[in-house]
Amino acid sequence: MSSQDVPHPSRSSAFGRRGFLGRSAGVAAGATLLGGLEAAPASATSHSDAGQPVRTRSGLVTGVPAALDGVTVYKGIPYAASTAGENRWRAPQPAPSWQGVRKADVWGAACPQPVTGIAADKVPPLSEDCLNLNIWTGAAGSRERRPVFLWIYGGRNSAMWASQPVYDGANLADKGVVVVTFNHRVGAFGNLAHPELSAESGHGASGNYGVMDTVAALQWIRRNIAAFGGDPDRVTIGGWSHGSSFVNILMISKLARGLYHRALLSAGVQYTKDPALGRVAGGYDTLATAEANGSAFAAYMEASTLADLRALTADEIVTRVYAPGAPAVGTDFGNVLDGYVLPTTYTGAMESGSEADVPVLTGNNKDENGASPTLSMTVAQFTAYAETTFGDEAADFLALYPATTDAEAAAQYNNYARDEERVSTFLWGTQFKDTAQNRSPVYNYWFTRVPPGQDTTNPIEPTAGAGAYHGAEKYYLFGNLYGTDRPWTAQDHEIADTFSSFVANFTATGNPNSHVAHGSRALPSWPALRTGKPLAMEIGDHVATLPAADSEAKYTFLRSYLKSQATAY
Repeated sequence: MSSQDVPHPSRSSAFGRRGFLGRSAGVAAGATLLGGLEAAPASATSHSDAGQPVRTRSGLVTGVPAALDGVTVYKGIPYAASTAGENRWRAPQPAPSWQGVRKADVWGAACPQPVTGIAADKVPPLSEDCLNLNIWTGAAGSRERRPVFLWIYGGRNSAMWASQPVYDGANLADKGVVVVTFNHRVGAFGNLAHPELSAESGHGASGNYGVMDTVAALQWIRRNIAAFGGDPDRVTIGGWSHGSSFVNILMISKLARGLYHRALLSAGVQYTKDPALGRVAGGYDTLATAEANGSAFAAYMEASTLADLRALTADEIVTRVYAPGAPAVGTDFGNVLDGYVLPTTYTGAMESGSEADVPVLTGNNKDENGASPTLSMTVAQFTAYAETTFGDEAADFLALYPATTDAEAAAQYNNYARDEERVSTFLWGTQFKDTAQNRSPVYNYWFTRVPPGQDTTNPIEPTAGAGAYHGAEKYYLFGNLYGTDRPWTAQDHEIADTFSSFVANFTATGNPNSHVAHGSRALPSWPALRTGKPLAMEIGDHVATLPAADSEAKYTFLRSYLKSQATAY
């Protein structure tokens, strides 16, 4: 739920379930989208050490030792051309070639975005020539065929770049995965829709350029990853928050079909009639609404033509869009239901069976969806929320979540928000299995571990994240606790080893259960979702299944409430 759902309770952390960007055909089709890029096998080149050149389609590259012994990282490799000038708000174009050997030893530029309040030493160069990627591999050469994990960052307007230590892929690479992170366009550069852009596109739509960049990265992987010991036929796309929304879109879009084989959605997915979808990362605007916003943006920028808009500097756009007092209309840039990249609604994809039939791993966190251990709420506020949200069913809701004191009101709101989150994710799984009639498994988790201390290393992390906050699982999913200055405990390291092993297994086989080495301990068994058994896999202080809601009565109530909603996203 968003803060707007609750009648002004005080709290020390935000209610918002998700950050979202803004204020508030197969391989052939993908090749057409990306300016003529086409899939082809990569050249075989040995790279047994960091100094050994690897041959990509654009030229030779060398890497550098990564954070863990035996792993090499290649930094800042271009996967598409600069998006400046005439390429601004167009599909990504083929990457440039180079002569000689390119030293991939420096992180690439991040795409333009506001960085106010972030320490200068934590901000990479900002440039529209930002479509670059990073690769971690422990493969001894191109004859290996290791599974590939493409990670899509999330965020809310700022601190959206792939080179932050929280995304370091060395641990997963040490477990046998080739990890790729990449920069994609964000904000106005990644999502602007405009009638003239739609007219010039050749397919009648505009917006979703960040998703198109993701397809370009997948195309690059298809053409080049074998040279790094990766298997182009075992690619997992994964992301958190806004990145998770990209995965969700690509599971519907035809533009990336054949380029990936499994999907990981971290914080996460919702049942397609969940009202939260109207305000979280997975939400979208219709093309008409997005184009109207784009027209208002052009007027706000005092630009009469597309040429005028493209003549603006990136700094001018960022400064004005994110200026204090900037108008909401004309500065709201999110995903677009454009009929091309995203051809139909989430519900429409399920009902038509067009949702990609690939294994899915997805889940959410204990302290999001409005829940927080620092929440303060009065009984009057809790009662008013119940009446506004549930109407005639408010009394039934309050009987399930009774509160007679303000402390109880806050605790019961948290209990409700956590139950609703798990139920919504589970119902999405039932849609994937029953409505879309997919055969692939779904593995759903519930992350409950509270990271200790604070993180001053990664700008994407909140300075005062409370509890198991939105995105807290990233550390453990990657298993890269070495990348931050938090006071990690032995238990944190054990949870990180478990979760990252689940992820490595899933990337390799589509099943998180044992495949790669997990020290001397066996991994707990993670059952696939069964539509008649509402469960989730807790990952945290306990690693075991738990109910989708705290009681059968609560599950029945929340299931009925979500299914009764009139708006289907």
